[in-house]
Amino acid sequence: MSLALVATLIASAGGLVEAARVCSSIAAGRASHAARPALRYGRPGFSPPVTSGGRPRSLRSGAIQMGEKEGSSETLQAVGVLSGITAFCVIFFNALTSAGVDDIIAGNLLLVALAGAGAALFFFDGGATQKALEAGAVQQVANEEGALMEEAPLLPDASVGASFLASDPSTAAAALAEEGVVFIDGLLDEVAAAEVRRYVEAWLVQAKQDAAEDTAPEQRFGGVLSRTNRYDLYLPLEGPVESALKTCASKLRTVLEGVLGDNPELYELSALVSDKGAPRQPVHPDTGYSNSTAIVTAFVALQDVTGEMGPTFFLAGTQSQAAHLAFNGEPAAKAELLRTSPRRLGTVRAGDATVFDSRLLHGGGANDQGRRILFYFSFKARESPRLPKGSLLTSLRYRHSLDSLLAPEVAAK
Repeated sequence: MSLALVATLIASAGGLVEAARVCSSIAAGRASHAARPALRYGRPGFSPPVTSGGRPRSLRSGAIQMGEKEGSSETLQAVGVLSGITAFCVIFFNALTSAGVDDIIAGNLLLVALAGAGAALFFFDGGATQKALEAGAVQQVANEEGALMEEAPLLPDASVGASFLASDPSTAAAALAEEGVVFIDGLLDEVAAAEVRRYVEAWLVQAKQDAAEDTAPEQRFGGVLSRTNRYDLYLPLEGPVESALKTCASKLRTVLEGVLGDNPELYELSALVSDKGAPRQPVHPDTGYSNSTAIVTAFVALQDVTGEMGPTFFLAGTQSQAAHLAFNGEPAAKAELLRTSPRRLGTVRAGDATVFDSRLLHGGGANDQGRRILFYFSFKARESPRLPKGSLLTSLRYRHSLDSLLAPEVAAK
């Protein structure tokens, strides 16, 4: 009778944990759907434009399994939690009955203790438990999406050399219009990339210290999906960062103006830092659907990015209204979109860039190797719809545009 009672209580506790997890999954799913706007149907037989001038990339090869390791980790974590609950129930129950407490009374006390512990976790820990449950739910969504995307085709390497942009920007513009993303080789030279990386790592240490001591004069970190071991670090416009931004923007100027119109506004200047252990992100666009491209973002690798470092994945062609409707619609439509949309992986060399439309579906992969840093910047069309604030220091907001950043270079010519 005692063992049966303990087993019943353990099952009840497990049921309560699972119910809480399911509820938070539903809430997180609704929140993520509300936050991410929508995409384009990946057509069977999709054929990307042929790009030119790119150097061979042995890093960008082979399919990457996106969900297996995360799923195993989640299973082990669940087993550990249930083992802990089981041990607690058995020890607590046996202690009470050994002290002469009746089985039924001991069982009721155990249930009260479990309920009290649950209430303490949910209501008196500053929301940490709820945040953990929501993070777990978001991660479950990411893993399920990753499994679906494994069925989608992985597109072959295609890139444009940065040296070709000035003389012939049409190839890059065509890839950006058709796929929503274009890979640019050598947008920043490797020496400059290494300088920016050293700056970012030093700035990250300082920013974390200032945040811990609450001494930062302005916000330095942005919101990022799947935050474990991952940072969105706002960068000052100074030193190697300023030099790198001007170099990259100068090379991309014709493409940016062709897509966004004259003199687009600097909308973001930041670094995405992914350390070993960072989980894969859910699929998302950076902005909702609009009739024209509102923002173009460039991710510049500050080191070689291998498949084990969780490269950014891009679902080619998903910047359209049809894709956004499918992504935010019924589960079956979303699943079909993820299964059929061709993928590109950001396995690139130091200094190479991925330039993409903010409406495009994408996300970061799970990092199983070591620190990966992407220096990134975004420009916004002057006539774009109202948008939330981007990843940019408050002191830089509304102060810089493509023309103002490149004015000295233009004058020097």
